[in-house]
Amino acid sequence: MVVLSGFAFASCEKETTEVNMIIRNWNLTSKTVLGVEVSTDCERTQKWNFKADNTYVITDSCSTPTTGTWQLADDGKTLTLDEVTAYKVVNNSILNLVIERKIGDTTLTRWSFN
Repeated sequence: MVVLSGFAFASCEKETTEVNMIIRNWNLTSKTVLGVEVSTDCERTQKWNFKADNTYVITDSCSTPTTGTWQLADDGKTLTLDEVTAYKVVNNSILNLVIERKIGDTTLTRWSFN
């Protein structure tokens, strides 16, 4: 019984840590399509702010802010915005966030943040 409760606690702790690491302001460092850098001047100023209340705000120097809701899957591998757009989480650490959208086995678009 003690061993099982230890595993349950470790599992919950990992999920909480992954969610806590995504909650912050992220600065876009690159956006690639099929491996080619395509970020515009406006996108290079983008900040994606994931808040603890599961809302987000995306701002840049050229457009009005985009807002919505976010959810990180229990396994930490899928980030969903507005219950519609799902991104594969490639890296979620204290220093970096990398997400991507795929079509089949091909990575279409990849966003990297720090």
